[in-house]
Amino acid sequence: MNARLKKNSTFIAVALIIATFAPQAALADEQWSTEEYDVVYQDERNRTAIWTYGDGLGTIFIDGLAGVYTGRESYSGYWVQASSSLPCDTFREDANGEPTYHWGQFEITFIDPDFPSRWQANIGLCDLEPTIPLNGTPITPLFQP
Repeated sequence: MNARLKKNSTFIAVALIIATFAPQAALADEQWSTEEYDVVYQDERNRTAIWTYGDGLGTIFIDGLAGVYTGRESYSGYWVQASSSLPCDTFREDANGEPTYHWGQFEITFIDPDFPSRWQANIGLCDLEPTIPLNGTPITPLFQP
């Protein structure tokens, strides 16, 4: 076996071992059902996790959650969508960077610290205190409470 082929074979073997034993990445693998909609861990931007819900109805931005798949605790963020029952006086940016006056606060606490995890959140409209409860249960065959 020549040196280049041996080096490539070693690289592939190491990559397979890492893929097998590394912690599971969240993103599209992480989905939850709630009382209202399914929620999907869609993307990450710097320290912010970006979730979507309702098949594109809205987006949730959660500060400090990006890249955190173990030891999850409580986080704050906000949700946005094209319309809601109460337009706000100020705007927030949506997933495309466009302003929307339909947003609210989002406070989340993970019940299970590691992926996959159940969570309990409270949502609010605009700057109002988040008091509307929302519970997420993982949609994955790996989850066993």
